Amino acid sequence: MNRVNYSGYTLRCQSEKEQPEPVLNNAPGRGRKFRMASAFELRRNPLSHDWLIQGFLEADTLALLFGEPAVGKSLLALDWAASIATGRAWCGRKTRQGMAVYLAGEGYRGLTRRLAAWEAANGQKPSPDVPLFFSECGAGLPDSVNAVIEGIDAVAVRHGKPLLVVIDTLARCFTGDENSAGGMSGFLAACDAMRLRYGCTVLIVHHSGHSDKGRARGYSSLPAAMDVIYQLEAKGGARTLACTKAKDFEPPAASRFTVQEVSLLEDDEPVTAPALVVCDESGRHK
Repeated sequence: MNRVNYSGYTLRCQSEKEQPEPVLNNAPGRGRKFRMASAFELRRNPLSHDWLIQGFLEADTLALLFGEPAVGKSLLALDWAASIATGRAWCGRKTRQGMAVYLAGEGYRGLTRRLAAWEAANGQKPSPDVPLFFSECGAGLPDSVNAVIEGIDAVAVRHGKPLLVVIDTLARCFTGDENSAGGMSGFLAACDAMRLRYGCTVLIVHHSGHSDKGRARGYSSLPAAMDVIYQLEAKGGARTLACTKAKDFEPPAASRFTVQEVSLLEDDEPVTAPALVVCDESGRHK
């Protein structure tokens, strides 16, 4: 068993009175200039892929991870964020190391155990130098986007701009109506405000539709705005991750995982916490 003493950084929530007016139109906004490129320039200097996770997740994009409740979406999002923050390869794929921010709309109290389980399952020791930051409550987007940006800016001074911002979940970090065009438009504008400011990837964790489990819940502008979409499903005792949309690269093959309960010690008492572990088609750990 592993004795864990993790002391991570947090992004603290501000009260409603402290929050400034939201910035919803941030293009070009804060951090980017609005410039034009000629067709000749584009052809002469084609943009190559800028991977956060090789062949899986690109930089400066909007990404969606959806699935049914309790399927392991948060475990996977934490796996991606921790892999990027530590520079550890994910499923044998190279990662680009840098700061990751996790906006935790639910399950904040369980994050310490889940992070400890991820460290134990991946042979990673806790370190104050790992640039992985968690909010202490939901972000409340789009109303609180300025407060969120201020919180990220505060840690970016020391650790650089984030490569990844995780929103977990859309429902718990959203102040509008996910089934309305206006509500979803405001939420997406807030996501773009963060993406444009930092040049980061914004990963949205969301639930499957009520009647159609093959799509994410909410207004159709959500999947339309995404650069890449992944669906996590439970099949037997395993979890299958499939790419259902990849705008600018070849969709990767499906990945399979099992949920493993990792034994830990907490205040000298034995506890367990879940972690995703790669497996083969039969469900055996690789």
